[in-house]
Amino acid sequence: MKTLLLSFAFVVSSFFGSAQTGNNQANTPAFFAQCMVNVTNQAELTTLENQLRVIPYVHVVRVDIPTHRLFLITKDISSFTETEFASWMGTYSSAYSCLQIGLQGVDPVNPYPFTNCSEN
Repeated sequence: MKTLLLSFAFVVSSFFGSAQTGNNQANTPAFFAQCMVNVTNQAELTTLENQLRVIPYVHVVRVDIPTHRLFLITKDISSFTETEFASWMGTYSSAYSCLQIGLQGVDPVNPYPFTNCSEN
């Protein structure tokens, strides 16, 4: 009986602990950013993708080599601006256009090809 009671207490505490962790993560918004990368060298595009992957606030990043599109989703940050995006781009900070930043799951992601981009 004592073992059963201890097991039940452990299961209940584990449930509430994991629920609390999930709530903390749910309170932090996720942002997305997408743009065109004005680099034609395939190796440089791969380098850029790898450079973005090591940033602790990047959850997902994809660089589509044939179309030169970049898409990323953030994590663990409460705001995300064009200035922050440019700093993450590092040496490629002047090699992108058509930047769109939005709140993941709230703002619509512009479809490719970007038709409403004045920077093309």
